[in-house]
Amino acid sequence: MEHTAATPEGRARESRVRAFAGDVGPKLFITIVAAGITALLIPWITGKWQDHKQQLEVRTSLASDMSRAYTDVIASERFVAFGLVYSAGKKEEQVATNVNAWLSSWHDWLVEAGTLGAQLTARYGAGGIAAEWQEYIGAVSLYIRLGAEIPKIERPGLIAAAKRYVGGAGIDWSGLEHTKSLKTYPDFKSSYTALGNELLARGDALVQEELKLTPHV
Repeated sequence: MEHTAATPEGRARESRVRAFAGDVGPKLFITIVAAGITALLIPWITGKWQDHKQQLEVRTSLASDMSRAYTDVIASERFVAFGLVYSAGKKEEQVATNVNAWLSSWHDWLVEAGTLGAQLTARYGAGGIAAEWQEYIGAVSLYIRLGAEIPKIERPGLIAAAKRYVGGAGIDWSGLEHTKSLKTYPDFKSSYTALGNELLARGDALVQEELKLTPHV
């Protein structure tokens, strides 16, 4: 009984076992390794895909909000500056309507742009595009103030600051020096339009920059 393997039947049985082990062993090893890789790799790939999807959603959402914010305020302030905001009633009521529209647009810009600035800082850090956006907020605010009948003494400083930001850009800056009845001066309208267009282009550039970044999610 102890020497069964020495018999022909025992040797044959032992040979079949070794053959089975030699055939099944490598396949079983490969199956186990494959299962382990699948268990680790698929969740990793899924996680990476979800992160990428979230980053894309964050980028596009921020870009859309940024574009809408500066486009709305620049268009709105141009309407106000050119006297295109009307109300029924006396001249005083018309003036009050223009002033309210100007203040409301400026207020909305500061609130929305400030909120976007906080989001950009949270997603990308305090430097880079977040800092550029803060500078842009100031430049658009200069544009808003230049579209109103502000004190004459304030205009040179505002014009100089706007010129520094856009770098000249072929704008006739003298057209922005008028202080009263702005909508009656063709050169004011031309200069104000040119400055607004330059700021729109700067905003578009910031949006394109943001779309290339990788936000924290």
